[in-house]
Amino acid sequence: MKHYIFDLDGTLIDSMPIWKDTGKNFLLNHGFTPPDNLQEIVKSQTLYQTAEHFQQKLGVPFTAEEITSEIISFVEEQYRTTIPLKPFAKEFLEKEKKNGAKMCILTASEASYIHLALSRLDISKYFDFVLTCTETGLYKSGPEVFQTAMERLGGTPADTIVFEDALYAIKGAKQGGFTVYAIEDPVMEQEKSEIQALADRYFTSYEELL
Repeated sequence: MKHYIFDLDGTLIDSMPIWKDTGKNFLLNHGFTPPDNLQEIVKSQTLYQTAEHFQQKLGVPFTAEEITSEIISFVEEQYRTTIPLKPFAKEFLEKEKKNGAKMCILTASEASYIHLALSRLDISKYFDFVLTCTETGLYKSGPEVFQTAMERLGGTPADTIVFEDALYAIKGAKQGGFTVYAIEDPVMEQEKSEIQALADRYFTSYEELL
């Protein structure tokens, strides 16, 4: 039996453009100059970790909870109404579900808004469960969170494939001995060559998997 662990943002849904400037816009709206390396800092963090960074390192005078709440209030509407699926993702999920694959979502995003998109896009039915990094207290920069998802699915590293778009998460999964399929996302263009070199396979579209 096949077991699939899917990242959500940038892998199944085309949400990375929403996130790319969210942190920068938050800082600008509150009179702070975003650091030049902001994207590099936050790309491997959960939203709460980013909020803590804004508070502790940049001096934003709000609690991490307040920062998180304000950012969520912006992105929540996008998840509810506009963020689309990656082309042919639903067709691939449908095919694999019919073939008996067990699948889950493992995401660094928060349950409070991702389920709005999953429901609207009608893809929740394909997954045995949705697991967030916040729930586990683990992060995709290391293998443990992927192992947690694998064990819950009932898989092994030999029969589990991880679908990801971000280099740091691909590195984490590979540390755990997983096969990794990388899905192209334009936001990750600067890391494309590294991603292609590290992933077991690289796809520009789910159409290639049908």
